[in-house]
Formats: sequence, C-alpha cells, structure tokens
Amino acid sequence: MLGFLKFFLIGLVGLTVLYGLLSVYVRSLTRERLEKEWEEMGSNGIRDDYVEQGMKDYAQSIRPKLLLGVYILPLITFCVVFYMMNFM
Repeated sequence: MLGFLKFFLIGLVGLTVLYGLLSVYVRSLTRERLEKEWEEMGSNGIRDDYVEQGMKDYAQSIRPKLLLGVYILPLITFCVVFYMMNFM
C-alpha cells in the first residue's frame, strides 16, 4: 500500500509539472498569435490593450480547461489498470 501511495504522489507531482509547462507554453503561443493578428490588422489601438483583452478572452474560453486532461486521462487510465490487475 505504501508503494502505491508513493507512486501516486510522484505521478501527481509529475503531472503538475507537465501541466504547468504546457500551460505556460500554450499561453505563450496565444500571446504570439494575438500580437501577429494586431500587426496584420494595422495599428488601430494600443497593442498591449489588444493582447491583454485577447488573453482575458482566452482565459475564459474552454481551451485552458482542456489542459486539465493532463490530470484526468492518466488518472483514469491508472485507475482502470489498477482495478483490472487487482480485481479481475
């Protein structure tokens, strides 16, 4: 049982690191895309305001919530395998 808990905690730490890295990477890509959109539209307004508004819109969209799949999918897989190995 202690081995299971160690494996589970190490797995959660690993998934948390992966989630943090993916979150930073996706936000960076979104910011870059918004900056390019602003340049293509022409300079009508302040660039920082446009990018910040776009980032607020991004934060309220479903895309950042999909990153939680980094936690959900491996945990479901682990639970299914654990159940099948021990109770079937």
